Amino acid sequence: MWLKQGSREKQDGMTGVVAFAAAVLVALFLALTDATMGFERGMRDARDTLRLAPASGEIVIVEIDGRSLQELDQWPWPRGYHADAVTKLDELGADQIAFDVDFSAVSSEQEDARLAEALGSLSQTAILPTFKQENTAGGRKTVSEALPLPAFREESFLASVNVTPSANGRIIQYSTGVTTGGIPRPSLANMLSKKPGKIGDTFRVDQAIDIRTIPRISFIDLIEGRVPRDQVDGKSIVIGATAIELGDRYPTALFGVQPGVVIQVQAAETLSQDRVRETVGQWTAFLIVAFVLGLFVAHRARQGRGAAHSSFVACALGVVVTGVALILDQTTLPYIELTLAFAFAGVFLAVRRILISANDLRIARLTDTKSDLPNRVALETAIRVTPKANVVAARFADFSEVTTALGSDNLAELDRAIARRLKLIGGVEEVYRLDRGLFGLLIAKGADDDPAQASLSARAMFNSPFEIAGERLRLEVHFGGALGSIGDAEDASELARKRGLAWSSNARGLHEETQYRQRILSELDDALANGAITVAYQPKLRFNDNRITSGECLVRWSSESMGRISPADFIPILEERGRIKDLTMHVLREAISRIAEASGEGHSIGLAVNVSAQLLSDAAFLKQATELLMASDTSASGKVTLEITESAPMANSGGAREALERLANAGARISIDDYGTGQASLNYLQDFPAQEVKLDQSFVRNLTKDHRDRIMVQSTIELAHALGFDLVAEGIEDAETLRTVAELGCDFGQGWEIGRPMPWDEFKHVLGPRDEDAAAA
Repeated sequence: MWLKQGSREKQDGMTGVVAFAAAVLVALFLALTDATMGFERGMRDARDTLRLAPASGEIVIVEIDGRSLQELDQWPWPRGYHADAVTKLDELGADQIAFDVDFSAVSSEQEDARLAEALGSLSQTAILPTFKQENTAGGRKTVSEALPLPAFREESFLASVNVTPSANGRIIQYSTGVTTGGIPRPSLANMLSKKPGKIGDTFRVDQAIDIRTIPRISFIDLIEGRVPRDQVDGKSIVIGATAIELGDRYPTALFGVQPGVVIQVQAAETLSQDRVRETVGQWTAFLIVAFVLGLFVAHRARQGRGAAHSSFVACALGVVVTGVALILDQTTLPYIELTLAFAFAGVFLAVRRILISANDLRIARLTDTKSDLPNRVALETAIRVTPKANVVAARFADFSEVTTALGSDNLAELDRAIARRLKLIGGVEEVYRLDRGLFGLLIAKGADDDPAQASLSARAMFNSPFEIAGERLRLEVHFGGALGSIGDAEDASELARKRGLAWSSNARGLHEETQYRQRILSELDDALANGAITVAYQPKLRFNDNRITSGECLVRWSSESMGRISPADFIPILEERGRIKDLTMHVLREAISRIAEASGEGHSIGLAVNVSAQLLSDAAFLKQATELLMASDTSASGKVTLEITESAPMANSGGAREALERLANAGARISIDDYGTGQASLNYLQDFPAQEVKLDQSFVRNLTKDHRDRIMVQSTIELAHALGFDLVAEGIEDAETLRTVAELGCDFGQGWEIGRPMPWDEFKHVLGPRDEDAAAA
């Protein structure tokens, strides 16, 4: 059964619960598989760019750079160069002198002695590198250690320069020291920063320290005396290779591939500036966000209220934890990993949006967009749930005329007012809008009232008028019922409308329907002869001179025994039984007679006659019609217009073209009626001998309110004129539409605003001045 009031909010609340559960499961999967780590690294890099900080300037790199290699063209350099370097640095007042250069191999006795002597003569003890390396070859793991030569060790401190790339190759973690030669060695970064560290521990190098701000001195400038004292005095100096040719390069997070000595200094700056930060893992932020959001969603669900604000809460939590994390980033307080929390919130928002959209689509599929009442699909769904329920169709007679007077803007209000009255029927829980003026009800078997009796009683509810938009409207309702079938109920209600009955059931099986059809057919000949069938004339306005110069012939049948019979009832029957030719020839003769009568009174007018599509393949009709046209005075002037529905040329293009050519050659003017309701294009219709196109009223009625209809009408007028067609707009029901259609360049207009169908004597009075009077004017 259709959702009751408030149940949509309840379903919205459940979408929050489902979305929360899905988000938790996805977050757990991501956490257990470390699927968020790559994104977290990228996020950390992005956050580090917001906190870039310069180096302290207290640690200076003496670069073994490309220029030094070129000017000192012997490589490896004699260790005397290094001896000269440390001597120069000592003289310039260096506070610490460290090397990131491997001195574990013997060079020459003389050069090694020279460096050892220089190291021993320094005013402070130099720092030389040592490192431990694990190697795997042939399935065996070996450990190698690099230590400076014993002569160098006697005069120096040894510091570890071990760096271990992370899984993506970048240097992130830095060891505070290793054991080489059986002795624990602090790291070079710890010694440069003069910070203690525990052997075997690591810390995260602060990637936000801008390595571009580390002071640098070229080795060649140092040993050739071109370095001023203030660049060295009181500073910690690290000598290391930066030339690309020498390798020893590693990728960094923010600054690309950098020399190892630069990374050593960045690590030292991290310690000296107290920028070592602990990391709060991804679970913390996730649990906070999930806990708060879970409380909110559960609270709303328990109250049976929609979780309409849960998306806002999820976004707000994301903003809060991000803000806290970014504030902490500007301090040395812990770094908070956010990716898992973001993934959780993102999945929650996405799943909830998908569920809400799916629910909205389902509701939209079951709802009539014009009235917000449940629609045919909703009734079909309800029948599947209760297949043995009685389906009742409530059909309102002359609904189109009523709604035309009311206007389309107020139609939805009328639909809802009708639904409110129909809900008063016993056993009815919901009212379904099936079509314009047609509503469906579902009455479960076992209800207090029989559907037929309930419907009969319900008619009395519609004796009082509706008051909509200042209009008082009276509607006559006819009910039809069937067991579990919408179609049968609709047919029954249509039969009830035709017969003027309050109730009918199982319309397709009723004997009265057959009787009605037979009476239509049997009375046709007499009606044509005795005047029961008459022709009404609806004026057509010519816009270029604002004159009524033509009209459309419309059939009216008033039977003494059956009352007024709508063309919508008897024309399909006549078409089905092959009797439409007789009616059409009657109207055609009437039109030719009226044109001649008007001509005798000085009016040159045209009249249009509707021709059924099936008559285009009727040889007898074509013969009679062409002979009648050619025998009349109208054939030379094309005053008779034959209106053919748009679908006729599509159904049998070859036969239709030949038939239309015969009629056109006999003097008829051909018009394509109801254009826009079928599949034919103007380019396609151009191949047929037609001079006029009538734009269907469904595009004209909302022309002033629907921008899309206006564009369609305007483009159709332009294309019709380009292809040589006159264009008639039918369905002009108000002055604003009339003015708009004229402004768009339409040739003719037809509709109640111009004139309703009327008897011939009234029609003559709305015609413009006689031809000679118009010419004299």
